Amino acid sequence: MMETELPRAGVDDVDWSLLEDGSAVREMLKTLAGGGPAARTTALRGLYRLAPEGADVRPWVAAALPILLGMVATPEQPDRGRVLRLAGDLAGADRTWQMSGETLRAKRILAEHDGLLALLTDEDPQVREAAAYTVRAVCRLSAELVELLWERYIEEPDSAVRLTLVGSGVLAGAVGTGYEPTKRLLAWVADTDKDLRVRTIALAELVSMTNPPPFDVETARDTVLEAYRAGLNREPAHVDDLVAPLLAGQWLAARQWTPGYPQVVSAVRAAYRNDVTPQLNLLERMLELDGWDARQDALYEARSLIQRFRGPYRPLVDRAAELMGDPDPQVRAASLSLLSSIGELARPGADAVWADLIDGGYWINEGGQGPVLAMAARLLAELRDERLLPTLERMLDEAPDTGDLHSAIAGYGFAARGLSRTLRRRLRGTEDATEYARLLRALTAVAPGEAADHLAEEPIDLDTLGLLARAGRSAAGRVPDIRPLLTCGDPALELAAAHTIWRVAGDAEAAAGVYDMYFDNRKAAPEHAVAALDGLRELRIRVKDRARRMIRLRRRQANGAVVAAAADALWWVAGNQDAARALGPVWEAAPRERPRIARLWLATGDVRYGARYARAELALPLRHNLRGHGARPAEITEDEQLLTLCREIVAQAG
Repeated sequence: MMETELPRAGVDDVDWSLLEDGSAVREMLKTLAGGGPAARTTALRGLYRLAPEGADVRPWVAAALPILLGMVATPEQPDRGRVLRLAGDLAGADRTWQMSGETLRAKRILAEHDGLLALLTDEDPQVREAAAYTVRAVCRLSAELVELLWERYIEEPDSAVRLTLVGSGVLAGAVGTGYEPTKRLLAWVADTDKDLRVRTIALAELVSMTNPPPFDVETARDTVLEAYRAGLNREPAHVDDLVAPLLAGQWLAARQWTPGYPQVVSAVRAAYRNDVTPQLNLLERMLELDGWDARQDALYEARSLIQRFRGPYRPLVDRAAELMGDPDPQVRAASLSLLSSIGELARPGADAVWADLIDGGYWINEGGQGPVLAMAARLLAELRDERLLPTLERMLDEAPDTGDLHSAIAGYGFAARGLSRTLRRRLRGTEDATEYARLLRALTAVAPGEAADHLAEEPIDLDTLGLLARAGRSAAGRVPDIRPLLTCGDPALELAAAHTIWRVAGDAEAAAGVYDMYFDNRKAAPEHAVAALDGLRELRIRVKDRARRMIRLRRRQANGAVVAAAADALWWVAGNQDAARALGPVWEAAPRERPRIARLWLATGDVRYGARYARAELALPLRHNLRGHGARPAEITEDEQLLTLCREIVAQAG
């Protein structure tokens, strides 16, 4: 401990007139020492209220600390635990980071008090717990405190005191060289302590640290499940408002040193690595518990599990759909969030989402750039649920500025052609350029033949070329405007124009002329070569004379996407299966090409060749198109489609 000169310890030995609020403090200290229970409580709260000075404490705190510690040292003094905790709060036990001003002065006085550490072995467990808390104020002033606290933990019989010792040990271990030993001790406590609350807090503290050491994952799993079952995962209790504004420091400390259980669940899941079964089992058990916190945390954890790993998720999705009717709004929100983030896997929950939506749910929310479809409505639109279409049509008139309304309608394609009349009426009546463009895209998607008149005056760019291609022969009047783009010099525009000239005018020769410039050009970007090969694939036998060039391209090309596109085109253009039978290395080297390759093997009948790759794919736990820590909803859908293709390949191969 540090050596400083202690102020005098008697209440009447201090000249309180020299200190702000000194006379009031003197009277409260006297009441605290000898008043009745109600008077002592009032005095205690009064001292808390008089202490703060902005982010610091008032000068009288340094004078009062030795007096308070003297009270605690007297066995006959009532409320010794509360008085000691007051001393700790005044000295910044809840503000360990504050090392300046009067707070630092108070901490030094506390650190110099010889009897402080002795209170850790007091006969009264309330005093021991208060002492375990109070030493946090001096954890940055005493290097030997870490070892002492953990020694006391080993000997301490009272679970509440052990709990406080663990928290103080973590704070003390954050200073100097105690960090690594603290992690090992926390792992030991989490595995061995008899008290559930102590084990749980130790586990929570452990997983909040950087690079935690290995722990017994089965014990940790059982601990967190038992903690959820016991309802221990709650917000820290509010500090009495009469203690404010010290409230801010105490509340922050409680939040900082009581990590949430989701972090523990994530750590347990991470300990299982790529084994999906125990992770899924943990979440399913959490979903069966009565506590809203367990259900909510399981649903949010399930989202990251599904986005990263493949697995038998139907029971989990069904349970999430059931919880759309949970009485707790946070659980319902977590269920909807899960269903909205897993793509086509959410389809079994569509009925539950629809029921929640029509039972008073929100259809539109206010977004950062204006109104947007609410999560439930957007999910149903992504699932192409036709029950939503009448409402979307009504929104065209009642909420036309909803940002993603028109793209949601466009996603339905021909299934939403019944909305074409409303879309055309809105197109004729709107003067807003942004709304006009959105309406035109939606109309072209749902009823392309009816969009030609509106496309007649649109300036030609990439977007317009895409719309014209979808409109097909009904947009033949724009052919003269499309042809100049076939030789404009911009690869993206030329390739889009080639695709459009084929769709609008059926001019295979003009389209092939553009594709010839890119599909086997060594200087062409891979994405342009792939686009050209896909264009030739669409032209089928009309460009069969390019087959030899495609074969040469496949033999010299190293880019997996180009090789797969060339093999695909060779089959559909010339019926050549040889390229498809050599795509195994591309399958392994370019995971994102696997859906295309799987479809090609099914089309060519080369399922025996592809079966071993398909079986290996079905055994992989990670999604083939994983980005970072997870896949987006559309990518999950794509991966599930790949698994379906692989199962079909294996089934056909026998």
